[in-house]
Amino acid sequence: MRSNSYNPDLTPGDLKIERRQRPMPSETELKARHSFPPPDQNRHIDAFMKKITHH
Repeated sequence: MRSNSYNPDLTPGDLKIERRQRPMPSETELKARHSFPPPDQNRHIDAFMKKITHH
């Protein structure tokens, strides 16, 4: 239920919405995902370089 009456005991901290955050994975887990390939295995850079060299 919501009312427009003033409550002096209510603080801004009581009104904040807390979001759950997942903890940061460990460094070894991040490396195991292969999320960041080295530059020589990046297909976007390869395509860009091919486009530049052919023009």
